[in-house]
Amino acid sequence: MGRGKMKILLIWPPLPEYCVLTQEFSCCEPLGLEYIAAPVIDKFGVEILDMRFDKNLLEVLKQKEPDIVGLSIPYTTTVNVCNDLLKIIKAYNPNIKVIIGGHHPTVGLRHISTEYVDYVIVGEGVETLRNLLEAIAQNGDLREINGLAFKASGEFIYNKSYELQTLDYYPQPARNLTAKYRDKYFHAHYKPVALMRFSYGCPYNCSFCVLWKLCNRKYISRNNELVVKELLELDNENIYVVDDEAFINTDNMNDLADRIQKNNIKKKYHMYVRSDTVAKNPGLFEKWASIGLDSVLMGLESIFEDDLNEYNKSISSKTAYESLKILHSNGVEVRANFIIKPDYSKEKFHLVRKAVEQYDIDRPTFAVLTPFYGTDEYEKVKDKFIIEKLEFFDCYHTFMKTALPLKEFYYEFAELFKCAQNRKKDGNKEKVFYAGKSENSFEEMIDKMKGSYIFY
Repeated sequence: MGRGKMKILLIWPPLPEYCVLTQEFSCCEPLGLEYIAAPVIDKFGVEILDMRFDKNLLEVLKQKEPDIVGLSIPYTTTVNVCNDLLKIIKAYNPNIKVIIGGHHPTVGLRHISTEYVDYVIVGEGVETLRNLLEAIAQNGDLREINGLAFKASGEFIYNKSYELQTLDYYPQPARNLTAKYRDKYFHAHYKPVALMRFSYGCPYNCSFCVLWKLCNRKYISRNNELVVKELLELDNENIYVVDDEAFINTDNMNDLADRIQKNNIKKKYHMYVRSDTVAKNPGLFEKWASIGLDSVLMGLESIFEDDLNEYNKSISSKTAYESLKILHSNGVEVRANFIIKPDYSKEKFHLVRKAVEQYDIDRPTFAVLTPFYGTDEYEKVKDKFIIEKLEFFDCYHTFMKTALPLKEFYYEFAELFKCAQNRKKDGNKEKVFYAGKSENSFEEMIDKMKGSYIFY
């Protein structure tokens, strides 16, 4: 089929009704959809629907009459919402071909209403979607498409997995397809914000993370010429680099910093980074601070060495402290995350609060140890779950029995955020990582945390 003969609607889902971290705190562009749309936009009619803003799917289906709908299921928390959307799509027109992709379907089809699904894209979808659309248009052989699962006789057949070798064939994201939403996208105080990728994968093996398994611990840096080209084309001052860890290839990041400086690109960057990367490369972070590195999010994870060993973090609390000094000396704001285990006592909660003060962390955030599907942590504790509410896979809820009574555990957890919020530095009130749109956003989040015990 030629352009205009096959219409594709790509959907980013809304948040579930129950949600602790709402889009009051962060609402970023669907970069994955913009990437997979880019190479097919010239051949097919492609549109992106962001249902965080446009919520009436049935009305959009009537207006657009798509032949194919691609639904992203980015998080386990959105599975139930997406199941409702899948049902609406097939009820409206059973002939619509439905494709799902994203993090949750890549890990597995658990809890997904697959009776409404025709195809599953597993992993990176740029090349897989393009090949699938061409096969559908030309009645081609689906078995030759790597990274695809398709339905045959009611069962899904999985093809060979797609092995990413380079990011350099990726076109620039089709941001024009989300133009009407652009001024609504933000992350914390970065308003507005654009997302970018500098690399793919992670070579580490933290027990609570599944990403290294999905990429087989492979790490690939994007060509710096392409990165600079994209930066030059972006109007946004604020750039949120969504790599698992952009600085692993230090030579590449040194070169990129030089190219950014040479092209006189003036941006503010927010990136993920490991504390040991910072500690081993102080000069690199001094250079990046000089060209716009504004803040980093580090997974310090724990102040307790036995926790760090259990998580396979391969760092120590001493390394974390060294990295904080380096970043602060260069004026880089530190956003650090701590994992809270269900077996924490009141004393351990107190020690975490004390460490936040001692480390002088600018914007601390906290997460309950969550056994995500596919992780080593899940395999270790899956038979001990006390609840399996999908909306609780948000890092703010426990699936395991707590040492403290549940009500008390959630109170102590919420108090970590409140204590961080109430700190004062140089006479000015500090704010935690999640600074909401309104004055009430933070308190509403805290109230939800404290009330979580009622669901058990």
